[in-house]
Amino acid sequence: MIKLNRKVILLTFVIFILITGTSVYASGVLSSLFPTIGSEHQDIAKSVQDRLTQSWNKGREIILETQRSEEGKASATSSEISKDLDLSNWTFIDVTQLQDELSSFSAQERSSFLDAFYSEERKNNLDVGDYMPALLINPDKSHALVYWEKANGSYVVMDLKTKSNDSNSWYVNEVKIKAPKK
Repeated sequence: MIKLNRKVILLTFVIFILITGTSVYASGVLSSLFPTIGSEHQDIAKSVQDRLTQSWNKGREIILETQRSEEGKASATSSEISKDLDLSNWTFIDVTQLQDELSSFSAQERSSFLDAFYSEERKNNLDVGDYMPALLINPDKSHALVYWEKANGSYVVMDLKTKSNDSNSWYVNEVKIKAPKK
């Protein structure tokens, strides 16, 4: 009988400790001991996000202005080409959303796109101080523009396309550097 009482007392004590521990955890005592992100870090993260968004919007505007000026120079016979480059229908993607967008690609196309995205042309145009890139991708996902702001204020625009005979194979068509307006 004494052994049974010891077991009951020990079991009751363990249950009491578990309940007490759970209530302490649920009351927020532990979270106050280990804060996650302070307001100053949230402010910094917000300012970085705002700078990136401002940079991406400015880059898109520069691309649109360049497109409009090139359309003005083009003849009427190139209307089909400029229709394909109507960026108002293209999807904007920041780099943090890239994996989500690529999930709709086949494995082969995803691999080919990433090879083109991380190509030598990109590496050769990246410098310390450059901003994170953004993408514009056309509705049929056969053409993409990757662009980012350089530390000196100019923009790099990398034109990625699928090969006409193989829609799963991406390549870098050209890389342009756009000087900022003064």
